[in-house]
Amino acid sequence: MAATATFNDATDILTVEADNLPTPVSYGTFPNSNNPHTVTAQDFDHAFIYRGGTFGISRTFDVNTWAQDGFIRSIALSLDDNGLFGVGNQIQVGDRLMFVFSDGIKKVFLYMGTQFTSIAGECWLATDDRLDLIMEDQESLTSGTYSYYDQRNARSSTPLGTIGIAANGVALFNPSAGTGGNPPSGFSWNAHYEYSPVDFGDDNCGGHPEQNGQYHYHDGHFLDCWRDGSSMAGYNDYYGATQYNGDNLRHPDGHSKIIGYAFDGFPIYGPYGYDLPWDNLTGSRPMQSAYSTKALEVAGRPDYGSTTNNPPAGSLMQDWEYIEGGGDLDYHNGRFCITPEFQSGTYAYFLSVDSEDVDSPQFPYMVGLTTRESINTAFTLLPVQAPPSGGGEGGGPVVPTLQFINQPQNATANVGETATFSVQARVLPEDGPIAYQWYRSTDGGFAFAAITGATTNSYTISTLAYMTGYRFRCRIIGPLGVSIQSSNSPLDSQAAVLTVAGSGGGSGSTSNRFDSTQGTLDSTAQTFDGT
Repeated sequence: MAATATFNDATDILTVEADNLPTPVSYGTFPNSNNPHTVTAQDFDHAFIYRGGTFGISRTFDVNTWAQDGFIRSIALSLDDNGLFGVGNQIQVGDRLMFVFSDGIKKVFLYMGTQFTSIAGECWLATDDRLDLIMEDQESLTSGTYSYYDQRNARSSTPLGTIGIAANGVALFNPSAGTGGNPPSGFSWNAHYEYSPVDFGDDNCGGHPEQNGQYHYHDGHFLDCWRDGSSMAGYNDYYGATQYNGDNLRHPDGHSKIIGYAFDGFPIYGPYGYDLPWDNLTGSRPMQSAYSTKALEVAGRPDYGSTTNNPPAGSLMQDWEYIEGGGDLDYHNGRFCITPEFQSGTYAYFLSVDSEDVDSPQFPYMVGLTTRESINTAFTLLPVQAPPSGGGEGGGPVVPTLQFINQPQNATANVGETATFSVQARVLPEDGPIAYQWYRSTDGGFAFAAITGATTNSYTISTLAYMTGYRFRCRIIGPLGVSIQSSNSPLDSQAAVLTVAGSGGGSGSTSNRFDSTQGTLDSTAQTFDGT
């Protein structure tokens, strides 16, 4: 099944369904000598706010204006605004504040508290009623308005368990193995540290199951499997339509493509970003984490060594610390930037890799020790249950099931003609009324959005050239009007592919569309909005 998604552009809710089993790549042998768990399919259904193309929750102070003279851009603060600094869970020293100014400048500032600074990219509380931002370029008596983004929602530790999902349907975990592997008391193993004395039995894609059988990734090793045999390129048009020097997981300009989403709503990219975060003409390079191992062991930790009793630095989660300015990425392992999909800017996570070896993941690998916004973890994860068979045993009611008699078929039409997709379905063992809803995918089958008004067993569309490669499927629900729903309701049909003759599209179409976020998919004018 991999992962499919539907996006509600009225609520910005992205709903993901998956079974946590990788598609189209597979997983290794489990149990194995280092991992006693068996991989099982999981019933995974999660909805969260989609924040691609945004910087998070927007804020302003009471007076929404700035004024600049020289290198200092000043923000006026009210008494209430002043109370936001350095108190409890508010703005704290070391926070990064992202400002978007009315003159088009977008810039991140490091908050220094009441400590004077004249360094560009820093800001300080110059007086009780003024926040001074140090700019790179001086101006004379200019002013305007702004919005800003702070870290108030990013204080909680990144939780264990599923924090996001990869495009092939596999759960993404943070770097910690939790209490697994019998770590020293009060510590946790780094689940995928290259030099760790503890082996969690990863397969060659870097994945493994946990106790409940949920297969997952902790780092970016899985990209090797995605590239192998162009697996993801053949599976999804988003990866297959374009490439950089033979790598379908990168855009033509070298920037990585999105490999999944964190459950705070932001995209997770592969390791390559633009050299300068706001300039897509500066070339691309691997993004570097700002985390490094501590020079001295933390209190209570065994001495650095090379054994399980004295594990090397980096083997335990507590061995790592964030060094401001030590890399391209912030404490959350992301940055504010433009990307091929979001050319007006976004916050995005990146897979961090070693500066000299892009195939060697670097801590914290995908998402840092906290997330940019609060993660929505209110979802249910259960083993997939086989539908009941027989029925009526012991005098119990018969549980109906839905079945497609005819699946939608691929269709080809000339530009301006119509194409029709249809299904036939029934309820077993006794037929009953069924509700229909058609969905459309414009990204090769990863995300499907509901088509307004398409609520019968057939759907007809007037074709346009850019629609080549669109996929259509039908969801059925039923039987309607009875107390016992089908055991497999709702049920999705197979996806049928539309080909628009003469459009020159095919799988390489540059007009695949994804949802309704108005971003572009890459530098070839693909768009993300679904019409």
